[in-house]
Amino acid sequence: MDGHTMALPLEGIRILDPSQVWAGPTCTKMLGDLGADVIKVESARRMDIARGDARAVAGGMGFYPDNEVGADPWNREGKYADRNRSKRSICLDLTHPRGVDAFKRIAANSDIVIENFRQGVMERFGLGYEDLRKVRPDIIMLTMASQGATGPEAAYGSFGITLEQTAGVASITGYAGGDPSTSGVLFPDPLVSVVSVGLVLAAIRQRRKTGEGVYIDLSQREMTTSILGDMVMDYTMNGRTWSPLGNRHHAFAPQGVYPCRGTDIWLAVSVETDRDWVALAQTIGHPELAVDSRYSDAAGRRKHHDELDELITTWTSGRDAFIAMSILQTAGVPAGVVENGEHLVSDPQLVSRGFWEYSGHTPAEVRPYLSRSFKLSKTPGFTRFPAPLLGAHTTEVLRDVAEMTEAEIAELNQLGVTENNPLLFGE
Repeated sequence: MDGHTMALPLEGIRILDPSQVWAGPTCTKMLGDLGADVIKVESARRMDIARGDARAVAGGMGFYPDNEVGADPWNREGKYADRNRSKRSICLDLTHPRGVDAFKRIAANSDIVIENFRQGVMERFGLGYEDLRKVRPDIIMLTMASQGATGPEAAYGSFGITLEQTAGVASITGYAGGDPSTSGVLFPDPLVSVVSVGLVLAAIRQRRKTGEGVYIDLSQREMTTSILGDMVMDYTMNGRTWSPLGNRHHAFAPQGVYPCRGTDIWLAVSVETDRDWVALAQTIGHPELAVDSRYSDAAGRRKHHDELDELITTWTSGRDAFIAMSILQTAGVPAGVVENGEHLVSDPQLVSRGFWEYSGHTPAEVRPYLSRSFKLSKTPGFTRFPAPLLGAHTTEVLRDVAEMTEAEIAELNQLGVTENNPLLFGE
């Protein structure tokens, strides 16, 4: 069945999405790709900050098609476009009582609310879980606050760069003997977004079985710390505290990233077992090393890591990285090219699996965007439509979902509750 005509697994599910920036919007984008009716809630006064500066100028921050900000840059920013496809957009000023009332009327006819504000923000709006249960008793609500909903730091705000520190990740990244370093991609956000999809699907299943809603309290910090099991167990079991090792490993060797032919082209090689080591030694033209007692186990190879790095570099530096990867993989040695943006969009593995999905409001704006890291066998999902223009669906959602009259909709517009021009606010 063609991807654009298939029945999708979440058809009939409606999600109200006031989330911002990365983790929340990426979660709801994937749910939208799977058929959910996702209604993104913003206001002209406070847009999703991924839309960038309403008064953006050429050469400033932000990612725009062909580096042209256009007359409405907030509708063209690349990060926003990537994280908000397959959604509708409405403008509601939640600082106004009428905006809160409109949100509740939409929630009454929705299944799920997903938000990632600092803990307590939705409650201060009067839109916490208990508030929403009064209008929809079986509502599902996912809150992905940085610290979780409870605890002494619950009200703290965070971005990926701070979560990598407080979660413990930055304590083991960076160069040996160096300062803590971020990952460079602030991975807590995309990590949380994918996990959140599974949590929402589990909540939907529970509601179908029990008829009851559920409040999901997801801590982005705890989610990020959960990937550090080895580090934590080594401390609790052995009293050892890990520190940065660059590209090396506490147990395995050799491990590293090695230069290949060309400028700034690299290949990662990871030897974890003695069998890996024998295969690597034979492949790089030094079969005698496979029986050298100095390198017979991981401890010995770690001790002589510098020497091994030189030998591997001699082999990789004159070879094309992709060919070297193929040679090593054929021999059973884990290896991977260090891909950059230019390589990734044409990578044959990603292209063959349809990972890149093309989207844009006009042919000139069409670009490849990230899709999903998973595929359901019969209903894999797809980008149903480009990221919406700010407030493009306000009227139809208020009319069809909130069940408001034309007079009520007009009054909200007159009060500025549904204003969609960010240029009217701030300088």
